[in-house]
Amino acid sequence: MTFATPKGPTMPVAASNLLIAISLLAGLALNLLPWMGAALWWRPDFLLVVTLYWVVRQPRSVGMGVAWGLGLLTDMANGGVLGQHAMAYTVAAFGTLLLQRRILNFNLWQQALQMFPLLLVEQLTSIVAATFAGHAFSGAEYFLAVPSGMLLWLPVSLLLQWPRQAPRAADAP
Repeated sequence: MTFATPKGPTMPVAASNLLIAISLLAGLALNLLPWMGAALWWRPDFLLVVTLYWVVRQPRSVGMGVAWGLGLLTDMANGGVLGQHAMAYTVAAFGTLLLQRRILNFNLWQQALQMFPLLLVEQLTSIVAATFAGHAFSGAEYFLAVPSGMLLWLPVSLLLQWPRQAPRAADAP
C-alpha cells in the first residue's frame, strides 16, 4: 500500500541547540562591529532580532531567561549600565511570548509589522533605564533602529528557516 506524497508547504523541523547558539553568537558579533556616523543610529539590534525570532519559533528553548542573559552580555560588551539591556530584552521577550501564537499566523511582512511595537517597547525601556541611571537622552535618532530592526526581521527569518526545512518525500533518497 502506498500513500500519496503530501503537497503544499512542509513543516520545519525543530532547531538544534547548536543552530540557536551559532545564530545568537552571530547576532552578538554583528552588534559589536564598529559602527560610525549615521550608520550607528540606523544599526538594528541584531542580537535582539535574532533572540525574538527564536522566542517566536522555539519558545521552550529561548525565553525570558535567555533574553535576560543575552541582555547582560550586551551590557557588559557595551560598557553601559549593567541591567539596562537585560531589562529591555526581557520586556521585549515577554511581549513576544504573549503574541507568539498570533505572530505565527502571519506572513513574513506582517510578522515584521508585529515586531515594530515590540522593538519600540525595547527601545523605550532601555531609554528609561539609562535615564534613571543618570544618562542624558541622546535624541529622537535613537529610535531609527526600530524600523531597521523591523526590516531585519525578513532576512533573519528567511536565513534561519532555511536549514530547518523538512526534506520532502520526493527529495529523499
